[in-house]
This record gives sequence, structure tokens and C-alpha cells, in this order.
Amino acid sequence: MYMGYKFEQYMCADKPGGSTDPSGEVNTNVAFCSVLRSRLGNHPLLFSGEVDCIDPQAPTAQPPSCYVELKTSKEMHSPGQRKSFYRRKLLKWWAQSFLPGVPNVVAGFRNPEGFVCSLKTFRTMEMFEYVRNDRDGWNPSVCMNFCAAFLSFAQNTVVQDDPRLVYLFSWEPGSPVTVSEHRDAPHAFLPTWYVEAMTQDLLSPPKTPSPKD
Repeated sequence: MYMGYKFEQYMCADKPGGSTDPSGEVNTNVAFCSVLRSRLGNHPLLFSGEVDCIDPQAPTAQPPSCYVELKTSKEMHSPGQRKSFYRRKLLKWWAQSFLPGVPNVVAGFRNPEGFVCSLKTFRTMEMFEYVRNDRDGWNPSVCMNFCAAFLSFAQNTVVQDDPRLVYLFSWEPGSPVTVSEHRDAPHAFLPTWYVEAMTQDLLSPPKTPSPKD
């Protein structure tokens, strides 16, 4: 994971046409997130996704079409390694990039010493082509149907609006999704000041705009 953050320093500049500065220490607490509204089946979605960088040469500067995701992975030297990569890691990359609308993933393939030896761009909408003819590969429709079914399950399960109550969903391959309820620490994560501020904001009457001169 640290190698991935360092790779971003080598690949990103502060402004288009600028120079990269990989000399600084990696700060994993700094991130740029894009907030998006979308829909999956009957479910309206509001979510945020971390964005690594933008492509100044993209056909359009309108987000998220200009966004780029940066990844690192081990070099592959055999058909078995490539098949495993396409079945597993590429699925994760696709899932992370598809819903936020990130069109491209730039991957740096590193050797055992951690040096990136090659780069490859994967177009998000074309990732499935690598496993289309693989009987044990993944399918985008199956993934999205699972996500929509889980959202319906969560919608029918989360019936109490209580900041002290946490619904914990768990899933293991080959088993159904399970849910358990927990109150207060250590599962509750919303700080008291945030809950009070949001509650006060919801109870306050809307402000009347002042007349224009």
C-alpha cells in the first residue's frame, strides 16, 4: 500500500505541465474526494470517491471524464499470473472505478525490489474483455445485480434513524450477508458535536433570502 502512495508522488504534479516531486514523505491522510450523485436500479446514490489525479489531455475537462486512478501491481511473467490478475485484482479496480465514472486506470508494474518497470493503461469500460471468455471470470452485470440486491436488503434492514445505533453488515464468500446491531462504543463513530450540529440544522427554519436592491 505504501508503494502505491509513493507511485502517486512520482506520477502527479500540482498543476498541468508541472514537475513531479517524489522527494517528500508520503502522507496517507491527504486525499481529494469527489462527491457524486448516481442511481443503481431503484436506488438513488450519494457517495464520495477518492480521486488520484486528472488527465490534462483528456477529451474533456469535465469531471469525472478527466479523472485517472493510479495503481501498482507485481510484474506478471506467466499465463497463470495474468489470469489471476484479470480475475481478482482487475475486478477490484473495475468496481472502484465504474460507479464513480473514472474512465482510466494507469497501472505501474513493479519488480520484487519495488521499482516500477512498466506502465499500462486499462480503460474501465474495457476491463471485462480480459475475462469475457474465462469461465471462472467475473461479470459486470452480476456484480451490479449483487450490489442492487444488497442495497435493497440494507434499505429493508436499517429502519431506525439513531446515530448511536450501528448496523454491521458482514459477508464471506459462499455465505449469505449477515447483519448485527450495535449501540455506542466501539462501533458508533459519529462524534456528539456532529450529531448535535446536524440535528440543529435540520430543526432550524429555512432562511428567507434578503430582497435584492
